[in-house]
Amino acid sequence: MQGKKRTVSLEDHPREGLEFCAGSVSSEAPRYMESTVAAPFRTIGAGFVSSLKASFWRSTVEEADQVGDLGFVSLALNTGGGRVWRNSERVPTGVGAMAMQPFEGARWRFELPVTFTHLYVPFKLLSDVTECLFDRELRHSELVMPAGIRDERLCAAAHSVHTSLLTVEPTNLVLDSMGLILAETLVRRISLHADRRSRVAFGKIPAYRVARVVDYVEANIDCDLSMDALAQAAAMSPFHFARSFKKMTGISPHNYVLSRRVRHAQALLKTTQQGIADVAASCGFSNQAHLSNTFKSLLGVTPGAYRRSVQSR
Repeated sequence: MQGKKRTVSLEDHPREGLEFCAGSVSSEAPRYMESTVAAPFRTIGAGFVSSLKASFWRSTVEEADQVGDLGFVSLALNTGGGRVWRNSERVPTGVGAMAMQPFEGARWRFELPVTFTHLYVPFKLLSDVTECLFDRELRHSELVMPAGIRDERLCAAAHSVHTSLLTVEPTNLVLDSMGLILAETLVRRISLHADRRSRVAFGKIPAYRVARVVDYVEANIDCDLSMDALAQAAAMSPFHFARSFKKMTGISPHNYVLSRRVRHAQALLKTTQQGIADVAASCGFSNQAHLSNTFKSLLGVTPGAYRRSVQSR
């Protein structure tokens, strides 16, 4: 599901500071991406109603200001080069560590050269996860947002998501799944609710609700489905739905949808003469390469080889 896009122009971000962003941003993008001297050279999810968004930066200036945004929690991963300082704090963020972007904004100082990645998780998602786990409301003041974070679990989760973003097709469902992982980890590691005893059992999804999800997926197989839409079909919160669905079926919602997309692609490859790119679009894959990679990963053959084998019988 795509939000209204606004194309970034040279007037929006002059070619100075951090590398110019050749992509686009929208009203869905976190305000953290705004700066008078800087712009990310790549963004993911900025123009879409996905839960997780990301931006990739390469600094060529020693200092830069970033505005705040109450709608998102931002993790800044130092991915290479020098150290980074936040405001007047003495503890820097070195390579492999992370810093939190304060909700009110911050001034950053860079030891050049340095590259870093921001991961943005909606605050509402953290609030929903907190309610599911602890039956408590989450306030902005209840998040500890330090710099130079080396918490093992939080760093591992963030770096895993960062690596995945470089290798997988960033569909809404992929970004939603990653967003849930980060949201739960953030709530468990840096919120003031972290020491509470969390909910253990989430209960089963009634069969009729599972049927609604299955029907929704089949009816919208050509769309870029989101976790929120699947959860709404099940009348549950996204976090509760994702947990319960995997426990009940043995696979994640994302993997289930991928398997159904591949099944539909098999049928079209077997019974029609549609081009593979058209088959990909009809089954909700973002492009032909996305279909080919997923098809081969699940079935061991490419779509073309599969079509030749079934149509030659």
